Amino acid sequence: MMELCNVCDAGNGNAFQKGSGCHICAGKAEGTAKMIDEAAALMSKEDISSFSISTMIPKDWLKNEEDVWDIRMGEARSIKDWLNKSISASLEKKTGLPYRNDGDCRVVFDYESGKVNIERNEIFIFGRYMKLASGLSQSRWRCARCDGKGCPHCKEKGKMYESVEERIGEPFKKALIADEYTMHASGREDVDATNTAGRAFVFEIKNPKKRKIDLGAVANEIAGGVGKGKEVEVVDLAYVSRTFVELVTESHFDKEYEADVEFGREIDEKDGEKMRSIAGKTLLQQTPTRVAHRRADLVRSRKVKEFEIIGMEGKTARLRIKAEAGTYIKELISGDQGRTKPSIAEILGTSAVCKKLVVTEIDDGFLDFVMRTGR
Repeated sequence: MMELCNVCDAGNGNAFQKGSGCHICAGKAEGTAKMIDEAAALMSKEDISSFSISTMIPKDWLKNEEDVWDIRMGEARSIKDWLNKSISASLEKKTGLPYRNDGDCRVVFDYESGKVNIERNEIFIFGRYMKLASGLSQSRWRCARCDGKGCPHCKEKGKMYESVEERIGEPFKKALIADEYTMHASGREDVDATNTAGRAFVFEIKNPKKRKIDLGAVANEIAGGVGKGKEVEVVDLAYVSRTFVELVTESHFDKEYEADVEFGREIDEKDGEKMRSIAGKTLLQQTPTRVAHRRADLVRSRKVKEFEIIGMEGKTARLRIKAEAGTYIKELISGDQGRTKPSIAEILGTSAVCKKLVVTEIDDGFLDFVMRTGR
């Protein structure tokens, strides 16, 4: 009669003769109890409140268990499934921690080597950032010429700009004792634009040795700017699940802007009336020349929802513009050599250049609803 070890036989209804020469694993699965003890010891050193597991089963075990299935005729159970269930139950009992599919760490049982190791799962932190200084890119912008090593082109910095991602990510990395981070944001501003509205983001923190920190203290450190002045602030920080990455990056929100504009001639109230006529209009915007090198050359329709002149003097004006998500505001103003129609420049018959752009409001209250309801 076919022999199975205690572990493999338990997974198959204790229907086989016990023996060290297990037909499935050749007795290696008998080391499971010792591996569980090792796992519990490793977990006790981690800052975790839940766990998941992963079992790496040798291919020959999976092949050998098919012979068992032939004998049991549909009553047999996969050794991988049996080990997953029995190990998770044992670890819950030993550690007092709950098993979760998305636990704080993944305990890996490698039956090829007989070793156990811990893989720390990512942490995801939601928030909104205010970019208070121009000259910051949103994401890290590595120098293409030296690939981050430093060269004359990037003034030996290895990057073209300082970034919002670094301003937020480095304090998180330090506080969580993590290896790396990635920012997932809902849209972006141009390098020379600022944002006082608060743009939603999720930070993905990789291999963190700590998992629970004082988010308020990190927010204060970010606002301090590490000697660089107040450039970035963050609010609404909260731990979230991985699903929030897609929620934030795939959602699109209408935005409101304030724009300082310089015209090719002095403007008056008649010109103001002409500009106000753009409210409610649908624009046709061909991909702007300034981003055509990295985006598909398409024509998009976007609606201007509100338009207000805050002030006019000589050749300048300050405008408040509310528009649909994805509207290119600088091109709405300048016309981009006819690639955006209609435009402020076209309406007035003179040049119009956006000298300063601030995102003042983002209609992303939907995200707060999701946070409150957990939907």
